[in-house]
Amino acid sequence: MSRCGFTEVVMVTAHTHKMIAFLCDLGWTAERYDMSPESIDFWDLAQPQRDSHLLHAPSGECSVRLLSVSEQVPVARPLDTELIVPCGIFDINMRTNNSEFAFDFIQRHGWRPITDPIPWNFGDVSVKEFLSIQDDGIVLAVMERVSPPLPGKPFDRMSDIFNSTQVVQHIDDAIDFLEVLGFSLFTDFAGPMPGEGPRVLGLEQYPQELGDIRLTVSHPDGVMEGSIELIATPKLPRESIARAAQAARGLHALRIPCVDIQARYQDIADSRWSANIHKPLAERDFGQGSQLCAAFLTPEGARLELFEAPK
Repeated sequence: MSRCGFTEVVMVTAHTHKMIAFLCDLGWTAERYDMSPESIDFWDLAQPQRDSHLLHAPSGECSVRLLSVSEQVPVARPLDTELIVPCGIFDINMRTNNSEFAFDFIQRHGWRPITDPIPWNFGDVSVKEFLSIQDDGIVLAVMERVSPPLPGKPFDRMSDIFNSTQVVQHIDDAIDFLEVLGFSLFTDFAGPMPGEGPRVLGLEQYPQELGDIRLTVSHPDGVMEGSIELIATPKLPRESIARAAQAARGLHALRIPCVDIQARYQDIADSRWSANIHKPLAERDFGQGSQLCAAFLTPEGARLELFEAPK
């Protein structure tokens, strides 16, 4: 696997089969595992079912891990939550070569639209973007590059998960925490949300002087594949939704490969973020072999995990 940044998304879901059907309809492949007591403890699962599935994107560079629970497990981010309210991991992002197709396609797989495809410009780049949500509270942002053409690998209808967003109150702390995990800031924007009329975060409902955002993107190599985006609304502060002690349904974690994981873990332990170590570095078996890994909580409760990558 050549990609760095995050390469795996962990979802806690009561709708495993719908998520599998959605991704497999895009050419992903699925493997099933029984959840071991070790994995139940590592992912803080209170009421798991036996099923765990690992789905692999056609590129081989991105995966989704589904941890199955019952519908009685609460959602981490209630479905009617205002978009600018901080709450762990806000969304995952996929690209499409046709936003109208993608808008209809994902609704056929049980996603409900939050916004229609909205055109906007960011510098010289013109895009269309829309948000959708499913019954576990998982938000998916889908983006079509209108112009100039998107460089990089072609994809069939929809791409790998290439980016993930966190809505935060204290963005400088979040940036600093990502740097300790090995991510470097390469986009830093402050100002009004790009576009006219409807905006992706629903900020058009507020007076223009309140709708400014700060948006940053970080990645170890300064690219979008596996990047983490942070968004803050400094003039519209909102309290974060508290993270439950046990895993709730929704976007649970981003998993990040790390070649020198022992050294990186020690860097975190020696930093001001040592108290954010949630699960210490250890060998764990999640059903497909032993893996050296650790879990961390960002200053506002998003879960990020490091796992040992081949040298």
